Amino acid sequence: MWASVAGARGDLALLDSLSHSAFRYFWEQSNPATGFTKDRARNSAAGDPYDIASVAATGFALAAYPIGVERTWVSREAALARTLLTLRALRDVAPKERGWFYHWFHWETGERIWQCEVSSIDSAILFAGMLAAERYFADEAVTRLVEVILGDVDWMWMLTDGGERPQSLTFSHGWTPEKGFLPVQWGSYCEHMILYILGLGFDDRVPTGVWEAWTRPVVSVEGYDMLAGGPLFMHQLSHVFSDFRNRRDRLGYDYWVSSRNATLANRAYCATNPKGFVGYDKDVWGLSASDHPDGYTSHGLPPWGDDNGTIAPSSAVASVFLCPEESMAAARAIAERYPSTIGRYGFTIAFNPTRRWVSPDVIGIDLGMMLLGVECYRTGLPQRLFMSHPVARLGIERAGLMVTAEGPAALRALRVAPSAPAGRKSPALHRLRPRATFGGW
Repeated sequence: MWASVAGARGDLALLDSLSHSAFRYFWEQSNPATGFTKDRARNSAAGDPYDIASVAATGFALAAYPIGVERTWVSREAALARTLLTLRALRDVAPKERGWFYHWFHWETGERIWQCEVSSIDSAILFAGMLAAERYFADEAVTRLVEVILGDVDWMWMLTDGGERPQSLTFSHGWTPEKGFLPVQWGSYCEHMILYILGLGFDDRVPTGVWEAWTRPVVSVEGYDMLAGGPLFMHQLSHVFSDFRNRRDRLGYDYWVSSRNATLANRAYCATNPKGFVGYDKDVWGLSASDHPDGYTSHGLPPWGDDNGTIAPSSAVASVFLCPEESMAAARAIAERYPSTIGRYGFTIAFNPTRRWVSPDVIGIDLGMMLLGVECYRTGLPQRLFMSHPVARLGIERAGLMVTAEGPAALRALRVAPSAPAGRKSPALHRLRPRATFGGW
């Protein structure tokens, strides 16, 4: 499709097409009465059987609307109206507990689906999207709604399992009315950094020590050192909102370097192709959580994830802000060699060349990470919006993520010796308590 357009002009056309298609998903697959965004949809024009929204996809939709305005895919007036509609429904219709939202609900009625959990990480994605929208539109009605919704969030309830773990420094994965808090916490490096940044920014009762409390297992794959292995999305999600470039925390870790190395390791593993699957090479890669011919799983670098021959193309493209050349090469190669992977919303969620299988669906959070990742690469808009919010700035500061003067990511170490004792208290800035307003910053 793009093979006839050479060089940078072809790359730009491909990014434009993929981004516009992803934006169209959020515009078309968000309910016109509530603004709630479907968890997944068919990637063809054929009938779509899905009616379940996800709170995370809705958060990505709120972050997508500013991109659509800037790219002239939608008018500012229409995007603002959709944002207000969504925020009112989140306030009045969406199911929640102590300000935290349920993972899945009916996209029109807001009815909870599958006895799902109140999800801390999926709520955090929503909160990040809300902050980005609030910064972009600078609209009093948007700001008031965001204040009300986020002012209801009880951060200590999620941190301490409702008081049952009063000394806890790690957030719970979630809660259900049937069984209470889930028996797992966000205690090891993964996609949860956005959750901790928001908690530290919103509520000064959340101790600064929560940032150091989770473990950071360093692994090496194909010569690249990184934090943990697993699916590629966990190395991307927080970055498409929070700009970690040229920052180290109090422990000395550089999370930009880690995620860049995770991308390069993912690519190198697929190029090595130890299991001999069809199609894998240096330009066809992307192991992440996705559909596969027999269901859904977290594909990733063994032994931290499954490799069964399934590629998630949007995950390779989403890393373009980390590894521009490698991600663009993947986008071109997959589009040219596997045109059946492209539908009305861009690349399918996954395909498996060995088994000659292409998923008929796309998933909102994957398109959201790709759309924001591409725009972070092109203009930096999603990160600028989120990072300009006082809550984000305070969360970054309380986490100890300080700007450094180091060189290019390719030359930086994953970790250097910390310059100050780990766990020291950050200098005081404003402390935002629950239900505080944003206007006084």
